[in-house]
Amino acid sequence: MRRLFAGVVTALLLVGLIAPSAAAATPSVPYLSATVPKVVVIVGPAGDATSRYRSQAREAAAIARTYTPDVTEIYSPNATWPAVRDALQGASLVIYMGHGNGWPSPYRNSLYPPLQNGFGLNPTANGDDYTHQYFGEARIRSQVHLAPDAVVLLNHLCYASGNSEPGIAEGTISMARQRVDNFAAGFVSAGAAAVVAEAYDSPDYMVRAVLGGTRSIDSAWRHAPSGNGHVFAFQSRRSPGYVAEMDPQKTSSGFTRSIVLKAGLAPVDVRRGASGRTTEPTGPGAVGQQTSRLATTGLTIKTPRLRDRASAATRIRYRFTFAIKDRSKVPTAIEASVRGDPPDPPGPGTPPDAAPPAAASVGAGAQTTPAVPPDLGLVVPERLGDVVSPVKGQIGKATVTFGVSTPSTPGRYRLTVTLHDRDGVAYDPATQAMLQSLIVRVTAPVDAQIVAPTTVQLVAGADGQIDLWTANLGAKPWGRLPYGYSANQIDPGAWATVVGRWLPLGADDALTQAAADATVAPAALPPALPPGKVVPASLSVVAPWAPGDYLVVLDIETPEDGSLIAAGVDPTIVRVKVVPAELVPATPPIPGAASSPATPPTGAP
Repeated sequence: MRRLFAGVVTALLLVGLIAPSAAAATPSVPYLSATVPKVVVIVGPAGDATSRYRSQAREAAAIARTYTPDVTEIYSPNATWPAVRDALQGASLVIYMGHGNGWPSPYRNSLYPPLQNGFGLNPTANGDDYTHQYFGEARIRSQVHLAPDAVVLLNHLCYASGNSEPGIAEGTISMARQRVDNFAAGFVSAGAAAVVAEAYDSPDYMVRAVLGGTRSIDSAWRHAPSGNGHVFAFQSRRSPGYVAEMDPQKTSSGFTRSIVLKAGLAPVDVRRGASGRTTEPTGPGAVGQQTSRLATTGLTIKTPRLRDRASAATRIRYRFTFAIKDRSKVPTAIEASVRGDPPDPPGPGTPPDAAPPAAASVGAGAQTTPAVPPDLGLVVPERLGDVVSPVKGQIGKATVTFGVSTPSTPGRYRLTVTLHDRDGVAYDPATQAMLQSLIVRVTAPVDAQIVAPTTVQLVAGADGQIDLWTANLGAKPWGRLPYGYSANQIDPGAWATVVGRWLPLGADDALTQAAADATVAPAALPPALPPGKVVPASLSVVAPWAPGDYLVVLDIETPEDGSLIAAGVDPTIVRVKVVPAELVPATPPIPGAASSPATPPTGAP
């Protein structure tokens, strides 16, 4: 009878229905076998929060080393996919802190396994703590093999525990359930028996519970210090046979904790499946950085070109021509990511500091506690400008073409393309150096450019001419041609005109008056000038009568939008040096006198 009772107690302990008073009964566990649990601690680039995450990760790694010597730490800026992938093989406990990209989310209409429900890592080694690239559940499922009954701890991620991102609506409880189930699926396929997500808490408690505890993993999770007391469970749809549990701050909101696991999983199961070694522990940065190489294949790349006009927020074709002697060395698949930066940035970009938490309001003798914990930067929202998202290229006989997205804000950008292999891993620096950056003008729906001389010299009071080129960089023609039009009877609304205005350089009254008296005759452009068309134009001017320095500010007026400067297009400025004529008038001309400058022509040119 006593033996039967002992067996029942053991069974209940394994399923977590009864539990001892502490998750970890001893500070360390001696391993008598040749294998020990392998622990991998990962910190991906997460902006300003990265330093805080690294500090927590080192603390968790130190705790893990009291139980097992096989602890590998991989931290930004060297947390690349090759390093993480290789370290994860045979891991019994995985700890990850960084960006999370899950689904449902506002960025996609459907689940996208290559990028979602995985890690946000450094695109290349020795990068920074802001730029990150997602390696999703598809890569984890196909390239990672964890130890039997492994446990994965996801801390401070968006989406993993059912949450969304700071500043974005949390969503419904149905969306939260899907996020939890989806985020665990890839790790389960790789061999995990439990996936735990904590939005705010550190991993320390669960590290002790997994490596040194005696109660079941489920019981340890339920009794965690971060518990909210609102646990509910449902069957996993993505991982058949697994149970998903959530513990929100309220019954249907505040999705900060979750676990997806096999029922009855206990720490003894994790330790039984251990495949780590008792020697060669690995510290931060000691994992090798494997990268693919193209530069050593004999491949040469010519200057890339854009096959389409670069309008803001559109898809364009980016193409480069290559040559190689041994065709067999051309990769069967290639990807590329594109980044658009100002061509001459003022300095290294530093995201603004996170806003400090608001102070609690204090009443007469009473303190008001916020209903929702303040944002302490424990979960970091997405920054789209920092996300590296490779796209697949089309490899031809001698060309490679990518469809890339242009920046949403018009302006001049340095377009930098990074090449990746078929797994999304960036090629080595020598390969990247073969691909030149492009300075690209990203245009707006209403946009133009006037190419004019930067400086001109004219004789005071004399007629002159300024030759220039004008380009319609917008998305629609300037003007219209009526049906059955005659070249001699074109509606004035058919064309745009280049106009100019004189401005003095200085506050001299004579220069100001002379600029007001000077003229710039409007120059008509061809009727219905289509987008992308570049045409010559000539401005007839009468120079100011007073010698000195002036500016001619050029604008384009279209029948549809009027002044393009008013529509947001930068003005074109010509600096004019006005020099004295051979006979300079002794006194300034009197308004109305015969010596006054000629009146500019009126009407359509």
